[in-house]
Amino acid sequence: MAGDSTEDYHGIIIMESLSDKSILDSLKILGRKDGRIWTMLRVGVETGKFQGVIKSISRNLMVVNGIPYYAHFYRRNELIVVFPGKIFFMTPDKETWQPVLDFGKSNGIPEQELDFFPCRFEDETY
Repeated sequence: MAGDSTEDYHGIIIMESLSDKSILDSLKILGRKDGRIWTMLRVGVETGKFQGVIKSISRNLMVVNGIPYYAHFYRRNELIVVFPGKIFFMTPDKETWQPVLDFGKSNGIPEQELDFFPCRFEDETY
């Protein structure tokens, strides 16, 4: 089952960022953090379904007032950041993040919101 294996990916998705929330039905919800404006979901995705899931999420992420939402996924030494129409493959090492930071900032996302936390299983808090 997704999320129960170190082979699976975990990800963080803002529920309100998706134009079609039914995509969440194909994911295992591992945790939930309710905020004042957003609901952050920690999800699990089976490795065999991962490429299809991130493409579907990329198609369903909204752009609000010209600023795109994003989701991110991780396992072991992989960090994948998904924007509408664009996917970045990096590592949890912040030294590899410059291309995605530049892209996010050039699209109006404040740098402090481009933290991709958690990006390792051991950093998960919910």
